[in-house]
Amino acid sequence: MSIKDISKELGISITTISFIINKKAKGRISQEVINKVEDYIEKVGYRPNSSAQTLRTGKTKTIVFMAEDISDPFFSAIAKEMEEIAYKDGYKIIYCSTENNKKRALELISLFQDRQVDAFIITPPEDFQEKIQDLISQQSEVIMLFDRRFEELNHNYVVLDNYNSAKTATENLINEDCQEIAYVGLDSDFSCMVERSDGYKSAIVHHQSKPLSLLLPFKHVKSAMGRKLFNNFLQAHPKIDGIVFATNGLAINGLKVLKVLHKKIPEEIAVITFDDRDLFELHSPAVSVLSQPVPDLATELIKGILHLLKSKKENPEPYQKILPGRLIIRESSQKRSSHLRK
Repeated sequence: MSIKDISKELGISITTISFIINKKAKGRISQEVINKVEDYIEKVGYRPNSSAQTLRTGKTKTIVFMAEDISDPFFSAIAKEMEEIAYKDGYKIIYCSTENNKKRALELISLFQDRQVDAFIITPPEDFQEKIQDLISQQSEVIMLFDRRFEELNHNYVVLDNYNSAKTATENLINEDCQEIAYVGLDSDFSCMVERSDGYKSAIVHHQSKPLSLLLPFKHVKSAMGRKLFNNFLQAHPKIDGIVFATNGLAINGLKVLKVLHKKIPEEIAVITFDDRDLFELHSPAVSVLSQPVPDLATELIKGILHLLKSKKENPEPYQKILPGRLIIRESSQKRSSHLRK
């Protein structure tokens, strides 16, 4: 069934029906007519021809979210929030994972460009700055970076205030009388990792003689080798009594090692990590976190994408948002409090 068939059956113009189908009828067409058309469409099971819509409007109403790992609770939570917001504006979201693999990311971008998607939200893998610049130059889709950015490029992004978040997390351990605080992060030039490391260093610069950092390759975040490297790090620095984990994956692997070593948390080692997960609240003791504002991040991502898609300007101003994190204190970082309770 086509719009023409519906028009003939209801005696309503094709233009009016098109406005209603495309959610542009509000304020133009009476609610009585809108209800009549929508009821009939539901009754007959009409579905718009997406190919015809694309040819007519030049838009597929599709956004691609290329996450590092869509199975990660942080990225999946962001995806869920974005899906709800985008759906209200008539947009659908396609999800995929790059696994921090440049070749895979390039193949995915090529695939979705062939399908004429309207926009990409990308957590770029390593060594991807040149490709992002190329995508921006093409001006064929809206490009929004998430979770990380490139200082050298003038581009759209929505990210956490990683520097101050890491500084706040570290200062929490300092205030709990930790004397030797370590940072466990990724061996990466991602802006988020560099900024978190810098925030940690800024907090401890006047607190201890030198930074104590373990930077693991991405492939060892959840691996047995990662646990071995973390164990060796602890053995090499036996006075460590506080740890800031840069990601939830690093924290989970680290907590496994601390359990095997029978380290008491927080009495012997206080712990705080980025990104909240249900298991951190359920862990015994419950783990303190620097929580990212998932609803706000998702809202800004879709808000920015829609703003740029609707912009009449040929080169609109970049959409750039840096949002603050929220420190949630639980038992794992309350070292001083634990001692006072004894």
